[in-house]
Formats: sequence, C-alpha cells, structure tokens
Amino acid sequence: MAEQRAVVVIGGGVVGVSCALMLAREGHSVTVVEEGRVGHGCSWGNGAQYNAGSALPMAHPGVMWRALRWFADANGPVRLAPRELPCTLPWLVRFLRTGRPQAWEAAYAALHALNRPCAALYRDMLGDTDWNRLFRPNGALHVWRDESPSALEELVSSLRTQHGVAFEKLSAEQLRELEPALSRDYRRGIYFPNSGHVTSPPALVEGLMARAAALGVSIRAARVEAIEPGTERVTLRTSTGPHSCDTVVVAAGIASRDLARSLGISLSLASERGYHITMSGISGAISRPVTDAASAFVATPLDEGLRIVGIAEFNAPDAPRDAKQSLKLQAYARAMLPAISINQATDWMGVRPSTPDSLPIIGPHPQHPAILFATGHGHMGISGAPMTAAIICDLVAGRAPRLSCAPYRVR
Repeated sequence: MAEQRAVVVIGGGVVGVSCALMLAREGHSVTVVEEGRVGHGCSWGNGAQYNAGSALPMAHPGVMWRALRWFADANGPVRLAPRELPCTLPWLVRFLRTGRPQAWEAAYAALHALNRPCAALYRDMLGDTDWNRLFRPNGALHVWRDESPSALEELVSSLRTQHGVAFEKLSAEQLRELEPALSRDYRRGIYFPNSGHVTSPPALVEGLMARAAALGVSIRAARVEAIEPGTERVTLRTSTGPHSCDTVVVAAGIASRDLARSLGISLSLASERGYHITMSGISGAISRPVTDAASAFVATPLDEGLRIVGIAEFNAPDAPRDAKQSLKLQAYARAMLPAISINQATDWMGVRPSTPDSLPIIGPHPQHPAILFATGHGHMGISGAPMTAAIICDLVAGRAPRLSCAPYRVR
C-alpha cells in the first residue's frame, strides 16, 4: 500500500473518475472537483467504443491532401472556423509533422499500448456484474465503398499485424452476414474482434463513481479558477473557496489548457468539437460499432437508441453550435443504413481535447511534481482512461510507471 496522500482530481469525466477510483483503491484520500455533473461532459456524448488496435492517430502519411479535400467539402466531416486559424495554426503544423511515417508509427505504437488493456482493466475496476451489464464485446467494424484497399490501408494492416492486433478482412457478402442492414454500397470491411462498446457512456462513469464513492471518494461541485503550488502542499482556488491537498490530477478536458497556462506551460490541445445524434427505437439496426472509413463517422447501438458520432469542428469551446452538423450526421446515417426511419433524434455537441499526435498528456508538471496531468484523450477517452489511471497511481505512489510516460509527456 502506497503512503496515503490527499489527492484532488479536477474533472469528473471517464478519465478523472477512473483516476479517482484507482487512487482510492490504493488508500489515498480523493476528492473529485467537477463544475457540472459527473459524467456529463464529453464522456456523456462520445461514440461509446473501446478500441483494441483499431484506432489510429488522426495524422497519417498523406493526411494533408485528405484534410484539404475535407476542408473544401461543405458536407465533409472536418470544419475549421476561420477566426480560429491563427490560434490553431501551431497545432496544425505539429499535426502534419505527426503524419510523417516514422512519427506516425511511433504514435500508433504508444496509442495501442495505452488502449490495449482497457477491457480487462475495466472488468477489474467494475467487477463482473457491472462489466457484463455495461460492456458489449461484440467487436467493431470498419467499412468502405470502394473495391480495393489503398496503399495507406495496406500499410495500416501491416502495422497492426506487427503489434499483434486481431482483425479480419471481409467481403461485401461477409459484411451483410455480420450486419444485414448495412447499405449494399459497402464493398468491403475489416472486423476487429477484440474491440467493442458500452451500452451507456454516462452509466459507465456513474458505475465507476459509485465504486469510488464506496471507497470514500467525495465530489466537490466547483469550478477550479487557479492552482497554486507551494513548498509542501498545493492549493486550489475554486468558486466555492480554497482547497488544499498533497497532489492534484488535472483531468479537466479542454479546460486543462487554461489551467496549464496559469501554471506557465502551454499544452498542445485543440478545441475539436464533435457532434452526435441519437435516434430512439432503432438501436437494433446494428449489433456493434460501425465506422464509415471514408467519412469518419461511427454508428453505435446504445440503450437509448442508435448513436451517430462524427465531425471534427475546430472552433472555440463556447462558440454556438452549428445545426448543419447534425443534419450531416442524419444524412450519413441514412446512407449507411437505408432502411432506418428517423422519426425522433436528439442532438449534442461537445469539446474534445485533442493533441496533434492523438496521444494524451499524462505526467507531472515539469517544475511541480505534485501537479499531474491526465488529459488530451481526444476521441479515445473510454479506451485510454483505465491505463491512464494506472499510470497516475504509479506516479502518485513514486513507483516506476507500468507504461513509460515518455510518449505522453507534458507537451
């Protein structure tokens, strides 16, 4: 058992709550500080997938030309608000650098190492009963409308094989056997048997938080306005008054960027806004997450309905929502599943904290080791949360991290 410390986790999403639970299991006194409701930020509206080798860094060889095509397409999945270009440009330059083959392969290796054990770690954190209630290990499917894989796809397959990722290439007929409702325009696919999804993202966070609360973790409803490192303790200035502790874990999503700036460091986090629509009554149309590889959107069956997630909109976190993005998702849904009837759909927008290399930021502040970061998980919070929490526990205990922090260092 590690020496007990008073730890504050800033952020009540899947990453922050996973950290709180694992820290409490090691005997630490943990408080989660969350301005809103636990589990109701990006963790509420995500695509509900967990990935075991299927996910790739967003930047890849040739990404610049693909991104330019997307930016030029009014109906495409990527949008950059013109007023955001000056502040997003340094991030974009780093993003393009990650697309170089060597950097991209290194980023994939680090991403896979972080995400690979997530299902087993969640089972350990939740116990068999809750895991079986929330998780559906039915695999995941990526689909294409063209007949033949590109050179990049062949490179991706080779990389996955090198890292021991299980996948199966499927013909059009095999796609239809697995998911009969898919459009016949899809000519091929890849099935990932070790991936899957959760039936309700907020229920996942609530289940983790219930376990944490049973171990004494408390929740403080407040906004953190400043972090003040001291010689022995760290003080948080919050909207409900000061709070002192031994260690702080910053897991505050895009708000981590401002908190880091107040501590003298600039995190390479972009405000990448994602959208979803959820259509009640038709979740049975598919039995697993299906990704349209060309348009980069995902359909996932949830308890509340069929969710369509997509769009990478680079804009200020507090900019008004763009209603056209939800209409795009409805069009994507009809193109993927022609037989569905969209009678009732709810929509949502949330801010993903995205890094140029798609790797989260996990590790200590360069000058203040009592301040740890666990942020920047972008599209892969569910997949990366458990191992992130395990690394944070090692750092708080003074142990060598079970996974090297080098690829995820504060940057």
